[in-house]
Amino acid sequence: MDLSALLPRLARALVLVALLGAPLAAAAPASATGTVAGRVLNVGTGQYLTNARVTVRGASATAFTDKDGSYRLAELPAGPATLEVFFTGLDPATAQVLVPAGGAVQQDFNLTSVARYGQQGDATVRLDAFVVAQQRETDAQAIATNEQRFAPNIKNVLSTDALGDVLGGSVGEFMKFLPGVTVESDLADVSGVSIRGIGGGMTAITNDGAPASNIWTTATRSVDVRSMALNDIARMEVSKVPTPANPADSLAGSINLVSKSAFERSGRQLRYSLNLIGNHENLDLRKTPHSHGDKLGYKIFPGASLDFTWPVTKRFGVVLAANHSRSFNEQHRTLQTWTSLVPPGSPTGTPLNYANPVLSSLAFLDGPRDLTRNTLSVKADWKVGDNGVLSVGHVASRTDTRIGSLTYTWTTGTNPAATVTGGRPLAWDNSRTLGATGRGGLNNNGTNQLINQITDTSNVGYRHDDGRWRVEAGVSRSASATKRRYFDAGFFLQASAIQRVPVRVSFLNLAPGAALPGRIEVFDNNDQPVDWNNPANLRGNTANNANLYNRSYTNQGFLNVRRTLGFLPVPAALQVGVLEKRLMLDSNLRNETWTFTGPDGVSGATAPIEPYLMQRYRNVDPGYGMPPIVWMSPSRAFRAYQLNPLLYQQTDAQRVSDRNSHIDNNENIRETVQAGYVQADTRLLSGRLRLLGGIRYERTLDRGIGGLVDTERVWQRNPDGSFVRNAAGQRLRRPEAGAAGSLAESLLVREYRASFTQKEYDGIYPSIHATFNATENLLVRAAWAQTYGRPNFADIIPRTVANTSALDPDEDDELRPGQFRGTLNIRNPALMPWSADNFDLSVERYTDGGGLLSAGVFLKELRDFFGAASRRATPELLAELGLPERYLDWNINTKFNSGDARITGAEVNFRQNLRALGRWGSYFTLFGNATKLKLKGNPGASFSSFIPTSGNWGFTFAARRVTFTARWNHRGLDKRLPQAAFGPNGYEYIEARTVLDVNGTYQLTRTLSFVASANNILNAPNRFLRYGDLTPTHARLYAEQEYGIQMAIGLRGSF
Repeated sequence: MDLSALLPRLARALVLVALLGAPLAAAAPASATGTVAGRVLNVGTGQYLTNARVTVRGASATAFTDKDGSYRLAELPAGPATLEVFFTGLDPATAQVLVPAGGAVQQDFNLTSVARYGQQGDATVRLDAFVVAQQRETDAQAIATNEQRFAPNIKNVLSTDALGDVLGGSVGEFMKFLPGVTVESDLADVSGVSIRGIGGGMTAITNDGAPASNIWTTATRSVDVRSMALNDIARMEVSKVPTPANPADSLAGSINLVSKSAFERSGRQLRYSLNLIGNHENLDLRKTPHSHGDKLGYKIFPGASLDFTWPVTKRFGVVLAANHSRSFNEQHRTLQTWTSLVPPGSPTGTPLNYANPVLSSLAFLDGPRDLTRNTLSVKADWKVGDNGVLSVGHVASRTDTRIGSLTYTWTTGTNPAATVTGGRPLAWDNSRTLGATGRGGLNNNGTNQLINQITDTSNVGYRHDDGRWRVEAGVSRSASATKRRYFDAGFFLQASAIQRVPVRVSFLNLAPGAALPGRIEVFDNNDQPVDWNNPANLRGNTANNANLYNRSYTNQGFLNVRRTLGFLPVPAALQVGVLEKRLMLDSNLRNETWTFTGPDGVSGATAPIEPYLMQRYRNVDPGYGMPPIVWMSPSRAFRAYQLNPLLYQQTDAQRVSDRNSHIDNNENIRETVQAGYVQADTRLLSGRLRLLGGIRYERTLDRGIGGLVDTERVWQRNPDGSFVRNAAGQRLRRPEAGAAGSLAESLLVREYRASFTQKEYDGIYPSIHATFNATENLLVRAAWAQTYGRPNFADIIPRTVANTSALDPDEDDELRPGQFRGTLNIRNPALMPWSADNFDLSVERYTDGGGLLSAGVFLKELRDFFGAASRRATPELLAELGLPERYLDWNINTKFNSGDARITGAEVNFRQNLRALGRWGSYFTLFGNATKLKLKGNPGASFSSFIPTSGNWGFTFAARRVTFTARWNHRGLDKRLPQAAFGPNGYEYIEARTVLDVNGTYQLTRTLSFVASANNILNAPNRFLRYGDLTPTHARLYAEQEYGIQMAIGLRGSF
């Protein structure tokens, strides 16, 4: 049966249920029953509470409040009843009501916490303004903890106010403290996230359930988070195992950003902040040199944010949030290349000596960078009748990144022989590399980039809940674009210079783990010293661009209908829903390269480079104890090129390379996902056991377009299809193909967006979740779900490269053992998604003061990993890949579904105020979480971001006017991609790292506070290692990166 054909009919059925079912139910006889409705308010904060539990004493009837704090208990027996309200961290409350037969009664609740807010002698609550402000983080996290407590599945919820101020309002900086989550960084920026060791491409990020579309410079499923701001987000929910109502494609897990609601507050509130953001290396209020554009600029920038919540009437309200931040930071980096060689003088056939590598190259980078983030969000909520809410929202973000990376590279060469008679040969040991005469190299490379990222997200949602029927429907659109600009921004991407004469480079005083050698020496072929930092010893080399324009959007529509089943002897409900999501990604990248030919077009080897050097950005400390370097300037070189086009010219080979890169990197994919589900929910054992389960069907259709490369087209063919050959048996090229590597050949064998593919797959994904209240405050949860993870776009957008040689056989020739008719390098649109069985077990302990301690274990049984492989083309394989029969017996290089794996792990999470220890204990709140993972699988089951150990911990001290928070983030050793150059078991690793962030607040008045924050206050570097079983300790460091300490001071207020 084609289940996908049922989706339209199911959708129409659900609409009919929504439109007709609710009025019919409302019209049913109800003379013996009535309804109780109302709202639940925290009087300490003036905030209406979400997910407060309202129960009827002695009965099974239970309701939870919506975002606006409202609840509704329908079909209650007429007569007197006692209502009980519970919310984590607040004192319970009760009320006596008389339920009218066939009618409704209003009963509101005002909750408080005597322990936290205090009490007057007459038993009324004393709402001291300083105490209420001091409890801001506690109250915010209580909402999140309560949300987690009553969730039907295993999730972690963290309020965005729970950790104090986050510098710059960065969503990524906050996400790194979420339980089970590790972040992926792009130099100084948090760019993506990973849950339980599985990469960002299989971690879903949504905003109020709507999928986000934040594209960066590569075609990937990962959501780029650097443009997202915190101030319109109330809390984040991390779900480890989905329910049937949630997408099943979140194999790693999902993170939902919950926005603020206009009905959360009982009155208007404006919260704002003003700050200055800087870096500890550049705390100067005046303009100082910047490498981006080679100009003077400020390094300390003002920032501001606000969020305004306004319940205009009881039925209409708006939330307005805006954020502006601009931050500058240094990017100091070093890269060491260690090369394994055959020992000089060894006989032929001697293998590489992986135990004694040589430091053959060193790159030093000074990369000042600043990032500007602007966001604006508007949301309106309108109560349609007593039971419905219509919500409309839009979030716009604009992010500009300016980078001025400057790199100096020294190379020794790996050829051990000198280029001149009597020169020195290559020699090395653990403490030095002495390069061979004439084999070295110098490269002074200036880079400038301007990257503009734009994201717009809109959504419309409707929710109806009358206590019996709950209908949720919505549509959303998230569109983003990233543009990397050069010419129109006034510079090349890169302008480089190299040595004028042959040189010998030596690295001296090497030390294990050191980012740089103790000394670098350069000599010419006469063994005379060469000053590598003197521009007179360099000549112009090349300039290039990498213009990029990426676009993406994700459109989604959904409908969910839930009905309580009051005729059953136990509380139960049935929910069904449908969803359709459409995604598009378009990538357009073009690399262009020019050669420096001098002002007259012919003197490139001798022309001085002084006019193309940095003029403003001079005498600047580049870091790591290096002397100030005179750098090439891509902006000055570009301006000179505009005035004189003879300065840089393209060779024929560069024109061909430019065209080829444009075809290879110009791609598009469109994806349609359709889903439908059925979900049942019930409570047993007097409400202590909650069971939720069901099945979800999802269907995916991908249509991709990419470049086509068919090098077979260069050969002449006979009428029977065989190749035309000369007397030596070599194939003859077509005259119009030109020479190998020529532009004529490129025009013949490469086609722009001429490779097409279409792939469809579907599946049924069941899940079940159980929550048992062992006691009022002790919960035991268990869950099982089947999920899947789609291939990344870069693996399925079609790209075909067919290569044959002049001696390859014809289709009818007999093949020798191990011989192929040609080689085909392709992407594999036929890749099937990963699939997983997920098992989770956790225990959660909640304290009366709003604290939480949870621990859990989990297992993921993963199947159908992607692994690169070479296979001989058989008829079956060609059919699987959708290739014609002419590729029979070719060698096909691509990715296949080839591996299985198992991830086991344990997690712990806690947050607790020490109020039980007395007055001083009440000032402290401790928090932390840790994750331990273990991966087992065959060689094809590899991860590029699997971190076995990660965790966060910290404390908050809050004593009336003063609040101080310290947050530690630990990221364990991170095993990345294989590195064959380092021998057996060679891999790249990111070294374990612990980062400390701090922030403090001093309350100046009841509504105004002074705030200060610092990220990575110890300036812990990020270090990359590359090694195998035989790599010595001193040769393991590959790269080290330092970004400085980001700091901010300012004012925060509300009224």
